[in-house]
Amino acid sequence: MGKKKIIVLPHLVDAGGDLTKDWFVEYSCRDPRTDKLKRFREYGGFRKLKSAKERYALAQKIISDIKDKMVSGWTPFKEEMLTYQDALILQVQADRWGRERESLPTIRIYLSEFLDAKKATVIAHSYQTYRSKLRIFAEWAEHQKLDDIHISCITREHICDFLQYMVEHNQTSKRTVLKYKQILHGFFDYMIQAKRIVLTNPVHDIPDMGRLTDEAPRPIPEKDRSVLTAYMRRNDPQLWLFCQMEYYCAIRPNELRQLRIQDIDFTRRLIRVPCTISKNRQTELVNMPNQLYDVLVALKVNELAGELYLFSSNGQPGITMLGKNNFRFRFNRIRNRLGLPPEYKLYSFKHTGGVELVNAGVDTWELQRHFRHKSIDTTERYIRRNFAVKSDKIKNHFPDI
Repeated sequence: MGKKKIIVLPHLVDAGGDLTKDWFVEYSCRDPRTDKLKRFREYGGFRKLKSAKERYALAQKIISDIKDKMVSGWTPFKEEMLTYQDALILQVQADRWGRERESLPTIRIYLSEFLDAKKATVIAHSYQTYRSKLRIFAEWAEHQKLDDIHISCITREHICDFLQYMVEHNQTSKRTVLKYKQILHGFFDYMIQAKRIVLTNPVHDIPDMGRLTDEAPRPIPEKDRSVLTAYMRRNDPQLWLFCQMEYYCAIRPNELRQLRIQDIDFTRRLIRVPCTISKNRQTELVNMPNQLYDVLVALKVNELAGELYLFSSNGQPGITMLGKNNFRFRFNRIRNRLGLPPEYKLYSFKHTGGVELVNAGVDTWELQRHFRHKSIDTTERYIRRNFAVKSDKIKNHFPDI
């Protein structure tokens, strides 16, 4: 096969010299979106000229101007080019080459714009989730040549194909498929409401798909918990303190790592979770049980400067916030070293505290406030997922088989 033509040089179409018909200069360029030659015509005022000599002179000038521009690298598509910040590229690539790109309007541009808008409305951890999932969708769409079509032409069938690909090739769980659906639905809503370039949202009536898995962290029973805590006390006191704060105050790991000492009110024995780090984007107060208060005072945390992060480098409070995966990796290494089940996760200490509170007789309303759930329905679903129905008759008076 021969090489594909990138351009067809401009030439005059003079209708056989007939001055009663339209004359124009015609040329073609290969559209990078479709990989097909696209024809362009410049009519350039030929109709106003009454003689063939004048028209040929004008044609020569138009052809010369177009050729000169082509030599300098111009294409007619560059008039449609946009400069944008690529929010989807990996940080290592951004550090090396920068994020600024020039491109025809493609799905990557619109995804980047959506991410920029989302960055101001969600916490950093959620933004990372949006970005990682939209990056995968962009890569899939580009591989499928969907960046060659206008975004309004992306259909429900395309969305289903993408999700099915994720299930078949990545063994994606039902929960993760649902997260993809939510994020993509939000993206196309943005295209409809903010950009006004899409009429209908293609993320609708998506069939149920994905592996059925139980990804929820499992509460840790006392026997295994004692093994874990003894090991952490000896080998990683900072991680042990982190787990105690999860257990006693139900503060999420990503909130904990961003907590500063000034957020701990030792006088009222409260911990303030600022809106800037709270998952709910609201400033919330958490009661601090006596056991945790005594631990923090024994460590003299109440005597340290307020601007320090409670959890920082070298196992001490400091000015550096630890990475989002730091404690999770440390916990997983210890769990695996001790041969404990992978269902025990760093987040398990929050659920373990909830189990112990319910067993101690805390009512649903108190648990809702302590866990900072938005509604009592959320708390009731949490209890159903983590607890059996407590019944003395079933436990102690079940008829013999």
